[in-house]
Amino acid sequence: MPETPAEFHARVTAAVQAAGYRDWDVSQWMTWPFDGELTMRPLDPPVLPEPPRGGEGNRSCAVCEPSHPPIWSDEHFRLGLGHEPTGLPFAGWLMPHEHLDVGDLDDERAARLGVLLVRLDRAIRRVLHVSRVQVARWGDGQAHGHLYVYARPTGLLQLRGTFLSHWDELLPPVPDDIRDADAALVAAELARTAGGRTGSG
Repeated sequence: MPETPAEFHARVTAAVQAAGYRDWDVSQWMTWPFDGELTMRPLDPPVLPEPPRGGEGNRSCAVCEPSHPPIWSDEHFRLGLGHEPTGLPFAGWLMPHEHLDVGDLDDERAARLGVLLVRLDRAIRRVLHVSRVQVARWGDGQAHGHLYVYARPTGLLQLRGTFLSHWDELLPPVPDDIRDADAALVAAELARTAGGRTGSG
């Protein structure tokens, strides 16, 4: 039988009280964004049932609002800018138009999503000064199965790896005119190589 959320929480809490969290000196990683000591928070107990995400039940969906128009779209998917402001050359999300999670996609949409991720990676690296594009999925806030896409500037090795999303929120914001111009280049290249159209049209 799989461990229940309550059993998981009880086991972890007892282990932390007995021996503390695992000794893991992430401050030695060159990609760690912080200096100084950090204190781990206690693990909160599970909330069951989980509350609905944006777009579920009667809740509104922030990414469906007119204030978040896509920079590119096709029949099934759209690409929008991510958190604003962004500290990276490009930070956006790729998601279905419908409130479908990744595991809810039919085979046709799943195949299209895979092709779009590859073409988007190529587009970003082709038109911007970017060496790597990182893709992440959390999906705990909105019902859209959105994939976050983060672009690491060429040569900035300290931004490599799993902390790139943190750097995005910590670095000074890219000026709006530069962010928008770079996003337009990415959208145009994606439309050229993967079809679809730029903007919300």
